Amino acid sequence: MPSRWEPPSKASRRMPPRQRAAHLIARGFEIMIVACLTIMGILVFGNVVLRYAFNSGIAISEELSRLLFVWLIFMGAVLASARRIHIGFDTLQRAVGPRTRRALVVFTGALILVGCGIFIVGGWRQTSINLGNTYPVLGISYAWLYGTALVFGVALIFPVCNNIRRALAGIDDGLTEDLADRIESLAERIEDEPGHPSAPTGRGAADSKEGRPWAR
Repeated sequence: MPSRWEPPSKASRRMPPRQRAAHLIARGFEIMIVACLTIMGILVFGNVVLRYAFNSGIAISEELSRLLFVWLIFMGAVLASARRIHIGFDTLQRAVGPRTRRALVVFTGALILVGCGIFIVGGWRQTSINLGNTYPVLGISYAWLYGTALVFGVALIFPVCNNIRRALAGIDDGLTEDLADRIESLAERIEDEPGHPSAPTGRGAADSKEGRPWAR
């Protein structure tokens, strides 16, 4: 565990090139998601205020908010897959051994890759078909809507392939970790960080560690 917290930008410079590229891409998705949420909030709230206070409104609010919401959902799904925080049923994976668990990860990953192929082919066809169709008010092509499926299918391939690679390499850590376990581990690391108000020091650190049955 690092002796002190470092800003994400400094920490990312020390990553291997592949890991750093994945970190930057995930960061880009996070920024786009925040931007979509911000614009949607401004448009919807502003439209409500204008409608009830001034009997007016933002003409593009409904169409643009709907378009941004679709992009937000698909980008969030890719980011959740990369962070391994999708909601899932892992009763079977927890009941079997490490080797069978990794085999299940490979199997489900292969099924997801098939789904990615369907999204790519279907997204490309729908985008091509709707290039000439435009939103009545927004004035842009419907290809911006159906293109989300194409971007989603391509982007999801990378985290899924990374999970398959880790499983084939025998890396079992974090492949099927429960979200509650992740939160608990993160809370423990934060509490143990030097300088944290609840972080014990000296002999008290060892006593506190022994006194927590959930500490690992």
